[in-house]
Amino acid sequence: QTILIQNMYQPPMETFGPDGLPLPQDPKEVQTHFEDFYEDLCEELIEIGGPLESVEVCQNLSDHLRGNVYAKFEKEESAAKALTALMGRFYGGRPILPQFSPVLDFREARCRQFEESECQRGGYCNFMHLKHVPS
Repeated sequence: QTILIQNMYQPPMETFGPDGLPLPQDPKEVQTHFEDFYEDLCEELIEIGGPLESVEVCQNLSDHLRGNVYAKFEKEESAAKALTALMGRFYGGRPILPQFSPVLDFREARCRQFEESECQRGGYCNFMHLKHVPS
């Protein structure tokens, strides 16, 4: 009942100074960008699939986790319906590549150290570093 959309979330583009180094981004703008994405995504998934249990977005840096979206639907049929509806569609000019995910319990896939702000592996950790979604 969970679908995975790999590399769907893209953070705001970095800007660079004359020295070629990235300029700091305003954390509030970055969070607003994410919240707008999250709201649009959830609305669309509910419309095309049905009620959601949860939506998780990874902020890891490694290619296999970066920007991954995991959408867990209340019913398996809803996930299948959403997966079919997403096939062949684009978001932000990039193709959406949905697939069923074997992850059913995100508690086991989360990096507990990251949630406590202590992950020693940083963005390249192989456990999920999930973006914070305010209630």
